[in-house]
Amino acid sequence: MKKVIKKEFNQFFYFLFLITIFFTQFSYINQEVIDWDESTFFVISKYLANGDILYVDYWDGKPPLIFIYLSVVFKFFGSSLLVGRLAGDFLIFLNVILIFKILDKNFPKFVSVSSSLFLIYLFSYKASQPTMTEHLGILFIVFSFYLISNHNISNYYYLGVLFSLAFNTRNNLAFACLGIVIFLFFENKIKLNSIFKLGVGFFSPIFLMGAYFYSKDSLKNYIYMLVEFPLQVSTYRMSFNEVKVEIFNKLNLDQSFSIELVILIALITTFLYLARYFSYKNIPNIFKLNFIIGIFVIFSIIAGGRLFNHYLIQLFPFVAIFTAYGFNLFNKKKYFPALILTMMLLLNFNLINRGYENLLNYKTIQLNYPTKQISETLKNLELKNKDFLVLENHIIYLYNDDISPFKVVHPSNLPNTFRYKEILNSLSKLQITFENEFDLYVQMKPHYILCEVECTLYINQEFYEENYDLLVEFDGVKLFQRNG
Repeated sequence: MKKVIKKEFNQFFYFLFLITIFFTQFSYINQEVIDWDESTFFVISKYLANGDILYVDYWDGKPPLIFIYLSVVFKFFGSSLLVGRLAGDFLIFLNVILIFKILDKNFPKFVSVSSSLFLIYLFSYKASQPTMTEHLGILFIVFSFYLISNHNISNYYYLGVLFSLAFNTRNNLAFACLGIVIFLFFENKIKLNSIFKLGVGFFSPIFLMGAYFYSKDSLKNYIYMLVEFPLQVSTYRMSFNEVKVEIFNKLNLDQSFSIELVILIALITTFLYLARYFSYKNIPNIFKLNFIIGIFVIFSIIAGGRLFNHYLIQLFPFVAIFTAYGFNLFNKKKYFPALILTMMLLLNFNLINRGYENLLNYKTIQLNYPTKQISETLKNLELKNKDFLVLENHIIYLYNDDISPFKVVHPSNLPNTFRYKEILNSLSKLQITFENEFDLYVQMKPHYILCEVECTLYINQEFYEENYDLLVEFDGVKLFQRNG
C-alpha cells in the first residue's frame, strides 16, 4: 500500500515538474532567435527529416546525435520552431526526473522536490531556453549517474553506450565520462573485464553510425567531426584577459537575476556545509561522484578555450545535487522544509506567469516573429532558389523551402576571413565546401541579402550602398534587394 501511495505521490510531482517546465520555457517563446546554434540544429534537422545526409548535403561543427534526435522529432511532428523548442523541453523534463529520482533515494521528500524545482529554475536561464546540444548530451551523463547511484549497473556495456551517446552529442563530455570511470576505479566498483565491456559499449554506437556514414560515402567526414574538428576548434583559445572580462560580464547583475551568481552561492554554501560536518571518509559516494563530474565538466569547458553562456547548462544537474545538501540542513527545523519548498515555487513563479501570458498570445507572437514576417514577404516575390545570401537569422530556412542554404549552414562559419579559416580549408578537402565559396558568392551579388544587427560583419557598408536597397525590415531584421 505504501509503495502505491509513494508512486502516486511521485507522479503528482512529475506532473508538477512538467507543468513548471512548460511554462518557464514558454516564457521565452516570444523570442524567435535566442541562439544561432539552435537555428542551425533546426534547419539541418529539417533537411535530414526530408532525406538529406548530414556532413554531405549540410554541415555544422557538432557531432551527429542532436541532428538525429531533432530530425526524428520533425519527421513525426513536423518541422517548426515550436516543435523544436518542445523537443528541448522534453529533454529538460527527463533530466529533472532523473535528478529527482537520484535525490529521492538519498534525501527527504522536500529536499528532492525543492532541488528539482531549483534545477528547473536553472534551466529557465535565457541561454538554456533554446534547444541545445547540452540538454541532450548531459542527459546521458545524468542517466549514468542515476544507474551508478542506484547500483543498477549489472552490465557495464550499457554504461559505455551512454558514454558514447554523450560523446556523439558533445565531444567535451568525454571528460565527464573519464571522471566517472576514475570514480568507479577508486571506489573499487570496476574491474578489468568491466572496462572491456565499457569499451565495447562505447564503440558500439560509433560503429553503427560509422557504418551508416560509410554507406553514404562520408565515413571520413564523420570521423573528422568526431575527432579532428573538436581538436581544431580548441586551438582558438581566448586570452587570459579575455577570459577575465568574460567571467566578469557573466557575473554582472544587469538582468532580473544572475544565474551564475545563484550557482556560485549554492556551491559555496554546500562546500561550507561539508567542511563543517564531514570528514573525507564520511562524505557520501553520491557527493564524490557529483563533485568529480562537475570538476571534469568545468575542466572540459576551460580546455575548450572559449566561454559561452549555454556551456553552463552542463553544470545545472550537478549544482542541483549540491544544493540538496544545503537544503538538507533544514530537515529537522520546524516550518523550514515548507518554507524552502514555497521559495522554490516562488522562484519560478514570475517565469510561469510570463509563460502563461505567452501561451494566451501565442498566435500573435508567432505572426510577429521578424524573420517569419520576412519569409511571408518573400512568398509574394519571384525568388530564385540560390540567389539569396543569409548572414544572420538563418531560421528563415525553416520557414521557406524556396531558399537553399550553403552546405555550411551556420552563418559565422561561412566567411574565410572569420575565425574558422583553417576549418574551412579542412572542409574544402572533405569536399563539403570550397575555401573561398563565400567570397565568390558575394562577388556574384546575390539578389537578396538577409541580416540583422551585424550586416557589415562580413560585408563592408560600401557594398550595400553601391549595390542594394533596403526592401523590408521587421524589428531590426533587414532584407536587402539588389538594385541592378
